[in-house]
Amino acid sequence: MEHPIVEKILKEGINSVNLSMLDETARKKILSDVGEKLYKQSKFSEAIEMMAKAGDTEKLAKLGDLFLEENKIELATLCFIPTKDKQRLNNAAVLCIQSKKYGLAAKAYEAADNRQMAFFIQQNFVEA
Repeated sequence: MEHPIVEKILKEGINSVNLSMLDETARKKILSDVGEKLYKQSKFSEAIEMMAKAGDTEKLAKLGDLFLEENKIELATLCFIPTKDKQRLNNAAVLCIQSKKYGLAAKAYEAADNRQMAFFIQQNFVEA
């Protein structure tokens, strides 16, 4: 049976519940379950957001790799940003640049702690 909090979040959104009263393990489990359900519903951006809130960086890295294989660069990059995996982020940023997704490339470089490239992209390619 589905956890009632998971159902409520899926129906009404994350802001419909206050998870702060739960212990860290329960909170992460609920958010991870919501993320998996959203992924199965092909709501990829929302799924990534929930997995990031759950702090499930291992699952995000695997999911990002899967999106890369499917040539879904934007989704892969969104997965990699919370992981802080410098190699994956720098590689994703290059792919974003090739796809002309400059704002996302700058965010990826920033998350990879590559501030120099993030600044360069922001200054030269991102429209204000």
